[in-house]
Amino acid sequence: MLRTVLNAFVIAVVLPAIWLSQAMACTLRLGVETHFPPHIIKTEKGWSGLSVELAQRLAREVDCDVILIESPWLRAMRQIDKGELDIVSHLTFSPERQQRFAFIGPHHLEQIYLVADPTAIPALSSVEQLANDVDLTAIAMLDGAYYGEDFARLQAQPGLKRQLVYINNNLDKMALLNAGRVNAVLEDISVLRYWQSTHNNVSMRYRPLLAIHKGPVYFGFNKKTLSAAQLQQLESAWQKLHSSGELAAIVSRYQQADSELGVPPPQPHL
Repeated sequence: MLRTVLNAFVIAVVLPAIWLSQAMACTLRLGVETHFPPHIIKTEKGWSGLSVELAQRLAREVDCDVILIESPWLRAMRQIDKGELDIVSHLTFSPERQQRFAFIGPHHLEQIYLVADPTAIPALSSVEQLANDVDLTAIAMLDGAYYGEDFARLQAQPGLKRQLVYINNNLDKMALLNAGRVNAVLEDISVLRYWQSTHNNVSMRYRPLLAIHKGPVYFGFNKKTLSAAQLQQLESAWQKLHSSGELAAIVSRYQQADSELGVPPPQPHL
């Protein structure tokens, strides 16, 4: 009888503790930029945006909650290393980054352009001109952004290196361009079109003039804070949501006329 009572006591005490531990372990901390529409949108009512909704839907599929932690890009990278964040979005795959991140997605096909007023800068036909022939004085880009090996090589050359102005968050890039503080920015076409749709007609003078980089970007999940089993579960959930069309349904709410968004087929790197 005593053993039965003890067993019942253990079940009553230990199982709730296990359930609580599992619930606590299944809270995913997502680092978000201050404002990066249409992907991350901050208003007085709270957070929304394409990346936010996709992350929340993925987390819900595996019975997890998402906590949004406001953090500029470079700070988010430091927080990943310290184990203070579990997820970042818009991460370009590289073998070096795979040591720290499991890449689930991709969630977006990024299309980075040199954006400027075409009447204010010389005509350009290639990125190489920026490294060798054309000096635009000041080109704003996100500090820590990676646009593939080809651009990284040009970025290190003195001709382009002296023109680049590194900005801590995406919101400031377009503000600097509009204020005449820089002559061009490197920006995703979806971000440019959203910005133009929410600002006055003056913004329409800026055009995507030169393609810089095109490629998939992912949710990066922290390998320090998430187990291999959790990462596999998240990857399987993403596959399921993509196949069912649920991810496409979320994307449709942020679609823009001439900047087609979409969720590319899953290409995980765990």
